[in-house]
Amino acid sequence: MDDTVKLFDGVAVYDGEAVEPLDDAHSIIQPVDGYRFGGDAVALFKYAAQNMRGGARAFDLCSGCGIIGISLALAVGCEVSGAELDTRLCDMSNRSCAINGLDRVEFRNVDIKHIDRAFKRASYDVVTCNPPFFKADSKPRAVAPAANSELTATFDDIARAAAYLLKDGGAAYFVHTAGRLDEILHTCRERGLMPKELTVNVNGKTFLLKCVRGAKQGLVVKTSRF
Repeated sequence: MDDTVKLFDGVAVYDGEAVEPLDDAHSIIQPVDGYRFGGDAVALFKYAAQNMRGGARAFDLCSGCGIIGISLALAVGCEVSGAELDTRLCDMSNRSCAINGLDRVEFRNVDIKHIDRAFKRASYDVVTCNPPFFKADSKPRAVAPAANSELTATFDDIARAAAYLLKDGGAAYFVHTAGRLDEILHTCRERGLMPKELTVNVNGKTFLLKCVRGAKQGLVVKTSRF
């Protein structure tokens, strides 16, 4: 066996990767350096999970290492699909599914701008996305710039993909930075995703947003610590 490969519960873990606990019984593979999930992803998972049922079909856009989709599957028991442009992160996600025995979760190496080439329209009850927060022309981040800035997909691309994937009446859940709130609300409406619930972090920096495809107007605003 190659010295750069180790096995964790029979699943390959490569050099530069680490298996880290999600709880006492479950783990996830992450890069040692590079993109690593943070508190925004955890907050989004909890926000989406609170209104989901086990029979739901969920989709995670820009899924990264798979933290949101894997957490939803473990907590709710739902079926999950995901799309991630980074080949390495997508592979990590699927190996994390194997570690956790999740056979109803699958991540594909897909560009969300061409989501229609890989997934059927109106097939999902829930869509989640922890998107890049910053415009492509913003100051580049030293670590995982494509995960932080809109270098490969804009929020409009994300909203369009979510609207394509969702059934009528299905819910999209996003986390984003407060500085772009007006733009995010406008874009969601333009794409047929009606904002229904806005939860602003008490620190004033980020927000969680629930939109419903094809719903009528009516937005509830809350505050929370996340």
